[in-house]
Amino acid sequence: MTVTAGALVLLTVVWGHWWPSGNAWYLPAAVALALLFATGAVWGLGSIYVIWRDRRWAWWMVGWPLLAALGVALALAARPDFEDSRPEFEETAHQLLATPESKHLSDLKIGRFEVGRAYTTQQGDVFFTDERTTAFTTESGWVYSPDGALAPASRDGEFTADHIDGLWYRYELVTTF
Repeated sequence: MTVTAGALVLLTVVWGHWWPSGNAWYLPAAVALALLFATGAVWGLGSIYVIWRDRRWAWWMVGWPLLAALGVALALAARPDFEDSRPEFEETAHQLLATPESKHLSDLKIGRFEVGRAYTTQQGDVFFTDERTTAFTTESGWVYSPDGALAPASRDGEFTADHIDGLWYRYELVTTF
C-alpha cells in the first residue's frame, strides 16, 4: 500500500509540473506508472488467490483500487491550467512586443509552466514554447496574437492551432526536414 501511495505522490508531482524540470519528467512518470502497474498486479493476483482459496472476498481488496482511483484523479486535477497563468503570459508578451531590440527570451518559468523560448514574429505574434511537450521535431505551446489573425510559424512543417480564448491560441508545429 505504501508503494502505491508513493507512486501516486510521484505521479502527482510529475504531472502537476512541480518536479523535475524540462523533459526530465519522462523517467519519473514511467517509474510511477510501472510501480502502479506492479502493485496493481500484486493486488490482483492476491485478490484472485484469496477468492479462489477461501471462496469469499475481504475488505482489503477494495483498498488498492480506491487509493489508485483517488490518486490518479488527484494527479489529473493537479495539472496546471493555462488560465491560471494567463496574466503572467500576457505581461511577458507585452514586454516582448514593447521592446523591439529584445525579440526572444529563454528558459522562463511562468506559473507552473516551463517555457523554453518566448519569441516574436514579424507579424507581431508572440510564441511561447512549452518545454515539457517540445521534443525532437515537435514544438508546441501558446501564441499571443494581438491582431487576432494567427500567422503560422516561419519554419517548414505541419502547423496546427486551436483558439483558446480572446487573443490566445494553443499551437503545435511538427517540423519536416
